[in-house]
Amino acid sequence: MDTHLTIDVRLQDCPSDLSPDLKSKAEQRFLRELLKSFSDEKALKQAYKLFSDASEGGVLTKTEEKVATTWTKAFDKARQAGFRDIAVDEAYFDVRVTN
Repeated sequence: MDTHLTIDVRLQDCPSDLSPDLKSKAEQRFLRELLKSFSDEKALKQAYKLFSDASEGGVLTKTEEKVATTWTKAFDKARQAGFRDIAVDEAYFDVRVTN
């Protein structure tokens, strides 16, 4: 069974005067940087799932915690890349990972 990972990145709460082109470029930079942080889609999906589980109160083993923190680090690097060249105060990146 071949499953394709879908990653939806949306820049939310950005100023209405931010051009759609700049918004799209920021989302693309974010996604590119996020993908660079993982060896493959399986690793990204696992880190996202474990991070999500932990955020919802799930109990993780030490090994799982380590994997979950890779998501946090990758997200932070991607966020920095996404916000490069744009100045926004309240905006944030919403990320959804699905098969």
